[in-house]
Amino acid sequence: MSMSELSIWIRDTADPCLPYKSTSHSWIAVIWSCGIKPLAFGDVRDGFFPLNVPGAARGRVHGQVKVPPGCYIVFAFSPCKNIFTDMTYVQVGCGETACVNLVTKRFSSCTYQLIKTIDIAAALGKHYKPGSEEKEIPRELLDHAKKALEKLLDFLPDDPVVNALKTTDRHLEKLAQEKE
Repeated sequence: MSMSELSIWIRDTADPCLPYKSTSHSWIAVIWSCGIKPLAFGDVRDGFFPLNVPGAARGRVHGQVKVPPGCYIVFAFSPCKNIFTDMTYVQVGCGETACVNLVTKRFSSCTYQLIKTIDIAAALGKHYKPGSEEKEIPRELLDHAKKALEKLLDFLPDDPVVNALKTTDRHLEKLAQEKE
């Protein structure tokens, strides 16, 4: 069996087609099996693989690592400011190289995603299932959480991902009505 390779790139939120350049953060990739078990193989220790190739701002934003052929869940973080990327699923075959592109998330992106999730829960009402239990989340709780998160956004820098998403409450309510 020949080894495979993951070519991991951190991409910039402000310009996702380019390697990360916004700051000099260096990144550590996390590589798990699809069973959410940390990979321990070669240069990957307990699921961690520090990226080693510097980008435009001098932070390490790229790395290539040998892995057994298989399926993996990969994400990365920068320990200096607790910045994360989204997770991605990657499958790599014998002797293949798979490119893994991870887009960074800003605090405002995460906050906005929570607000949109609350909007979906509110629009779907009894059709929204937050977990395995069959309970509806009280509307007052959703409203309170959304207001607190919207206030938090007042203190965060704008985010290009947030600004590109054009989903309105009216659109979500229309989708919920179609579900009924």
